[in-house]
Amino acid sequence: MANSMIPYSFIPGTKAKADEVNANFIALAEIIEQNKVASAEDIEEVIEILSTKADKTELINEHTVEETGTNLNNYKTKGTYIFSSLYKPGNIPKGTSGMLIVTGDDDSVIKQIWFCNDSNPEIYTRNFENNTWSSWYSIQGILKKTNPGYLKLPNGIIIQWGHATVSGIVYPIAFPKLACPLFSKNGYNGNASRSDTGLTAESLTSFSIGSAGAFNNMNWIAIGY
Repeated sequence: MANSMIPYSFIPGTKAKADEVNANFIALAEIIEQNKVASAEDIEEVIEILSTKADKTELINEHTVEETGTNLNNYKTKGTYIFSSLYKPGNIPKGTSGMLIVTGDDDSVIKQIWFCNDSNPEIYTRNFENNTWSSWYSIQGILKKTNPGYLKLPNGIIIQWGHATVSGIVYPIAFPKLACPLFSKNGYNGNASRSDTGLTAESLTSFSIGSAGAFNNMNWIAIGY
């Protein structure tokens, strides 16, 4: 029985589109209908041909979502899903658009990986296990290389820095729980009778210093979480 009787051929182990796999099964049905009295050898040959045509467990599942009101909690089928800002889904970890990869299965753990679409993209992941979604977790640091700038690490530590000509600093992003600022004042006046310098106020969003001596500018850094 010639392989040409089955319309689509694929390299073993590669992916195949669902409509092409369906076409192969339709062709098989037609073959059986035309040869209702088939020998055991004929049937075995058909099975062998189909087994080399496609890996039916690896169908392509990648598409752009163009539906409003979707929810990432409902995406549990393996595949890649692309969302534009026009179709922002519910339970998105951050941003308005991005790409979702789903892997795993209900028998073990379903994992989602979300790639944000923006100028400083983040990657988030979470698991669905025991009928419950875990919280989203960022798996990479966020870096803003500016003055002032900051670095957010996946473990929650935040480092911020800057150079300023004013004595009051507002952090680029607020610290959630704790902020520890350090600074270096630039300026010297040998004639000043008092040159005491120190913090006058600090919070999770800012700090300020006071100086009785000369103050030209300062370099600062703050670490916290």
